[in-house]
Amino acid sequence: MRNGLAWAGSREAHCSALPTVLRHASAMGVAGASSRDKYKELSRRWHRINRRLFIVIGAICGAIIVASLVVAELWPDQGWMAGFFGGAAAAFFMAAWLSPPGWIENWQSGAWGEEATAKALRPLEGEGWVVLHDLPAERGNVDHIVIGPPGVFLLDSKRLSGTVRIDGDGLANVDRADDNSLSYRHPGDRHLLSLARETHSRVLASSRIRLWVAPVMVIWADFPQRVVDENRCVYVHGDELVSWLRGREQKIAPSRMQTIVEAVTAAWTSDISTTQQGQDR
Repeated sequence: MRNGLAWAGSREAHCSALPTVLRHASAMGVAGASSRDKYKELSRRWHRINRRLFIVIGAICGAIIVASLVVAELWPDQGWMAGFFGGAAAAFFMAAWLSPPGWIENWQSGAWGEEATAKALRPLEGEGWVVLHDLPAERGNVDHIVIGPPGVFLLDSKRLSGTVRIDGDGLANVDRADDNSLSYRHPGDRHLLSLARETHSRVLASSRIRLWVAPVMVIWADFPQRVVDENRCVYVHGDELVSWLRGREQKIAPSRMQTIVEAVTAAWTSDISTTQQGQDR
């Protein structure tokens, strides 16, 4: 923690080392955007596939609502009962419409987790750290990349239902107190390590800079362990993320900060820029 306090005293130096455009590099991506878009796409597809079913449900619920209005008009003393059935019919239809399968809702939950992490990181951006969000990768996307005095961190946000515990193999066990049969083992750091290696390779290919990228899984759930360092990957509760990052040993000097930020930013935006230029032509 002493090292963390040492660089914390030189925040102004780190901030001044970055041009304004780089301090606001997070504007290149919006946290959770890809997950939200995927959720909307899958929801629309699910509604199309089940269109006939929803038409039938809508017709039945609509008939009940109309009947409840008629009953309320003809027999005012039964209005409360008619209102109850009419409201229940409307609520049932909305619940059916807004409740896609769990594997689709997981995308929405993922977006909420990424948004929570982005919000938690905002104080660091004001201190000169650079945060990139929602970067397309070869497989999937990178939720966040954080660049600061302690180095470069690749963050993967997880919003999980249940109690999370990390075992000695680096696997996240998600226990469900309401039903043990729903407990499962999350694959943990495999995909995250792959993205960290991809980031290292991209930076090396574009700038010849050998850069260690630390993989971090940010957990938004009941996580009693709070912080677990399994050497290959670190698991951190979202509420502990900023303090954990601030407590890391300084590895990037203020004079090198801009170079590292430019290298990482260029490595992850070159493919996007090339694609856009091709489209413009």
